[in-house]
Amino acid sequence: MAISADRNKFLLLRLLLLTAAVICIHPAVYAGLTVQGPSGFIQVPSHRTVDAKEIELAVHTRMYKVPVTEKDASLSHMAFAFSPFRDFEIGLQKAMDSSNTANDPDPLINFKVRLPAIGSGELTEIAVGGVFDTNPNNYHTLYFSIGGFGLGWNFGGNPWSGMANYGGYDRKKHEPQSLCLLIGAAYPERLPGERGYRGQFLLDYNGDVVSAGWRYSSHRGFWVDAAVHSKSNYNDFYDYRPLILGLGANF
Repeated sequence: MAISADRNKFLLLRLLLLTAAVICIHPAVYAGLTVQGPSGFIQVPSHRTVDAKEIELAVHTRMYKVPVTEKDASLSHMAFAFSPFRDFEIGLQKAMDSSNTANDPDPLINFKVRLPAIGSGELTEIAVGGVFDTNPNNYHTLYFSIGGFGLGWNFGGNPWSGMANYGGYDRKKHEPQSLCLLIGAAYPERLPGERGYRGQFLLDYNGDVVSAGWRYSSHRGFWVDAAVHSKSNYNDFYDYRPLILGLGANF
C-alpha cells in the first residue's frame, strides 16, 4: 500500500512539473497571500512580491481530524503582508485552532526580496525569502524561487516535536526533511491595469503535498479562492482534510 501511494504521488508530481512548465510560458501578475503567509500560489511562495506601499490581508480555513480523538476541527490562517518599498515584502501569519484556543499555533514571520531579473521572460525572475516560526520546537525555512520553481531549506527546531511549513516529514529521523522542492504556477495572467473580474487556476507542490485550486479576483483588490490538496505526511500533527477556502484583499 505504501509503495502504491508513493508511486501515485511521484506520477502526480511529474504531471505537476509538466503542467507548471507549460503555464509558466505565460506571465502572471500575481501577489495573493498563501496559506503560510508569503505572497504566491496556494501553499508555495512565488517569485513576485506585494506591490510597493500596499498592504495585503488574507484568511484561509481548512478542516483537520484531531489525533487520538478523531474529532473534526478547523485551522483559520490569518495573514498580513506589507511592502514598504518596491520588490520587498514583510509579513505575519497567525493560525487559530478551533479545538484548542488556549494553545493556538505560534505566529509565523516572513519576508521576501525580489532580485533583478537575469534576462527577459518569466523564468528569469528571482526572489529569495524566509519563513520563521516563533515556536522554538518548529523549523524555519529559507527559500528561493525562479519563475515559480524553487528550493527550500528547513533548519532549527527540535526532532520528534517540531514541524516545518514546507517539505515532507522524515519518519526515520522524526524531523522535517532538510531540503524541499517548491513549484507553483497560475493561469491565465492578469495584466497590469486590467479592470473587471478574472479567474485563475493555481497549481503548486510544497515538498509535501500537491495543491490545485482556483482564485477569483477583482481589480478593486478583493479575491476569493478554493483549493484541494493531496494527503500530507504530517498527519501525526494535523490530519488535514483536502479542502482549503480563502479570501483576501489589498489596499
